[in-house]
Amino acid sequence: MVATKSDSGSTFWPGKFPMLRGPWLGQSEPGREPVEFCPEILATGRASFGTAFSPAGDELFFATEDPKDSRLPQLAWMRLVDGLWTKPERAPFNSAHKDNDICMAPDGGRVLWRSWRPLPGEIEPQQRSALWASDRTAHGWGEAFPIECDGAIQYGGYPSLARSGAAYYAARIDETEIGVVRAQRAGAQYTSRETILTGLNRGGDVGVAPDESFLVVSRWDLPESNGESDLHISFQSADGTWTPLRNLGAPINNPLNENCPCVSPEGCWFFFFRYDPSANDFRTYWVDAAILDDLRP
Repeated sequence: MVATKSDSGSTFWPGKFPMLRGPWLGQSEPGREPVEFCPEILATGRASFGTAFSPAGDELFFATEDPKDSRLPQLAWMRLVDGLWTKPERAPFNSAHKDNDICMAPDGGRVLWRSWRPLPGEIEPQQRSALWASDRTAHGWGEAFPIECDGAIQYGGYPSLARSGAAYYAARIDETEIGVVRAQRAGAQYTSRETILTGLNRGGDVGVAPDESFLVVSRWDLPESNGESDLHISFQSADGTWTPLRNLGAPINNPLNENCPCVSPEGCWFFFFRYDPSANDFRTYWVDAAILDDLRP
């Protein structure tokens, strides 16, 4: 079975829609200072977060709240067709349950997200989010399936895919600790899961560089975060170990909540999400990813 069409058309975008032309929703490329990314789509008074672009910059998935129920996040899908971007519509593999935290492989062949939908053969939705995937076919996006690693369903959140096929995501190490794990691609599924970063009591949004040279993770549990979320970076050393997490600092972090890190498929741009809880304001930013190298040990 192949999913090729949305089940709800343009219901994610009632009313007039702006004309957006060219790659990256027609936005001017940023420099070394973060600039807001397409506020006419991603800052419209509803929570819209995550930026999963195709390698050519002509297809975008992101999470957004359901128009009928703000507690039910769903996945939105936009495409560049005949030079113009389509209205956001439901992704073809959405469910009637919570779906969010989507990412796309750097080669554009797979998307991975978290979902609370029932597992195959079950009726009730999951109490914990599991990771689900869809692979691109000659006819569209294939049917969704749950991710397993060495035969075990993978429960976790905010995944990120590397060029090698490896999946990085936040998962519980035990009842009190969240860690970042990496699993190697093995056909349609995964194997050889290993914990690469620990000590995350809260947070865990993960964005890995396509070449796995670094990853960025959100953290809520540190004194300098002042109760809000900051983004931290770790670099992979030549021996395969990872450096201690380091706060990205200004101009990316500020007193508000920063999370949802994402590196574009070719590694040039860094996207992140900023939330102002006092104003209930949601905005996405992007910046030249080269500024992250300034923090490399």
